[in-house]
Amino acid sequence: MKKILFLLLFLSFQGFSQFHKMDSLGNFYVIEYKLVWQKWYGLQDKAELSRMLKANDFTSDLDILKFGTSAKTSKYRLYADNLPEYARHDYEAFVVVDFIGSRFRVSVKQIVFPDFIEKVYYNGIRQSNPRGTLEQYILRKDGLIKRNNTNLNVLNSFDAVFSGIFDPMAGKSFE
Repeated sequence: MKKILFLLLFLSFQGFSQFHKMDSLGNFYVIEYKLVWQKWYGLQDKAELSRMLKANDFTSDLDILKFGTSAKTSKYRLYADNLPEYARHDYEAFVVVDFIGSRFRVSVKQIVFPDFIEKVYYNGIRQSNPRGTLEQYILRKDGLIKRNNTNLNVLNSFDAVFSGIFDPMAGKSFE
């Protein structure tokens, strides 16, 4: 009886996890087939954090004191060695800051390379095409991360950039 209960419990946790975090690599997570960079930080002073977010060009549109906890970034370029062609172009992202207790979580998602978006029309109707999104290059069709040297280099480069932006704002991160 205990074995059956354990098996059912294990299968339910597996099923639950598949609908939320499907795969991860460093600070990148695949959540419901979307690639998201997330990191937790300790919150010292919300007003000081707001000042730092506004002073940074990447997060200047966030106004956390007026509940503006999400914003689309301007175009930025990733500078690193041996990047694939798509990653050498400008990218835009969507930044979200969530406050939970004495911590906050930063999520960077919907990373798009606008130069690589194709406008495909079929019978006069624009079709949805994922080309130009980081997910299209990094994720397999089953939602898992393609683990090859190129993708690892791209994800590590993004991780270094995002950590370089948010780590100094909070001092030390939680994991």
